Amino acid sequence: MNAAMGRNRPILLVCLAVFGLMTGQQMVNPILPPLVRELGFSELALGIVWTVGASGVVLASSFWSRRSTTWGHRPVLLISLTGATIGLLAFAVVAHAGLAGALAGSLLFTLILVSRGVVFGIAWAATPVTAQSYVADATSGTAERVRGMSLIGAAQGLGLAVGPAVGGALSAIGLLTPIYAVPVVIAVIAVLVWLGLPGPQTRRSRPPAVRVSPLDPRMWPFLTTGFGMYLAFGIVLMTIGFLVQDRLQLTTQGTGQATGLVMLAGASAVILVQAVAVPRLKWAPLRLIRVGVVVMTAGMVLMTVAADGLLLGAAMAVLGAGLGFGLPGITAAPTLLATREEQGAVAGLVGTSNALTFMLGPLLGTGLYEIAPTVPYLLGVVLLAGLAVFTFVHPGIRLAPERPSGLVAAER
Repeated sequence: MNAAMGRNRPILLVCLAVFGLMTGQQMVNPILPPLVRELGFSELALGIVWTVGASGVVLASSFWSRRSTTWGHRPVLLISLTGATIGLLAFAVVAHAGLAGALAGSLLFTLILVSRGVVFGIAWAATPVTAQSYVADATSGTAERVRGMSLIGAAQGLGLAVGPAVGGALSAIGLLTPIYAVPVVIAVIAVLVWLGLPGPQTRRSRPPAVRVSPLDPRMWPFLTTGFGMYLAFGIVLMTIGFLVQDRLQLTTQGTGQATGLVMLAGASAVILVQAVAVPRLKWAPLRLIRVGVVVMTAGMVLMTVAADGLLLGAAMAVLGAGLGFGLPGITAAPTLLATREEQGAVAGLVGTSNALTFMLGPLLGTGLYEIAPTVPYLLGVVLLAGLAVFTFVHPGIRLAPERPSGLVAAER
């Protein structure tokens, strides 16, 4: 037991870094829609902030995936956590100054873009790709790889659950309270990673870094499917605060708390599926992907017609369950089809593809929301339904291992 814990400790610490970044981000996200309205900006303005942050992730993901190979995982994770702490602390100060009237207009918006968008986005990009690269390097075979990727997914899901709940609760004290608390949370986790994660393994020779094209026939079907799933989920995440406030007719402070609860329902479903269902079912990546897309389609339909808080929470839970099934399959399948030398590049491709959705999603979601509140969700239904057909009919998807993951032991 102790030996197993010792072997798994580095992976758990890497997952802790993922959890810290996701928790910090999600503590802030539920209060951003009412906050930007208090600062005098439109829904589309918030979409621009999110898009700038995602652009930083896209531009930096491949860079960080290569650095994790050459510098080692520990230094890159520490740089990521430190940069995210600095970016969000600066954002907290800027938001405070904006609400106090010390900053306004274009200067206020520019400082928000730089702190919450550029600095945080570039720093955030390093952690997911480094975590995926670490797990891919430390595991072999379908069963072990899916379990490792599920741990990363569970860490993300736990952050999605804890973040909105804590952020919503803290917003009852004051709208800015979660914003000031987030840098502290990330800084504490950075210290734990610094103290507990082993340094680079000098005794083990690192494989030379190689590039993998996003058009590689082994990769693009899974990148496309993951992009579509994340885009649909991102559209919801970027507009749910506005939807909750408008459909339930809530105040600014009440919106932060209610949005946190709705997001908690979705994140709890992600955790439940990835921590309980995926390990017990032992499905192959292909089956996980197909089930995930179908379940997400059902959740998006419910989101489109939900008219009260209970139905909105139920819709988020179904969406979260679908993402919980699909995420381990999407992250594991490309790594199982790649060589050991390609793992860092594959992690970068997956990270970049996911981040691209958060470049397009905020602008698309908030822009369509200004036309009519149901339009973004109708688009999500069409997108997910199309992906469901794609995953059943396209031959490239069948490149993923089809036998149950517990029975496959193919070594790379």
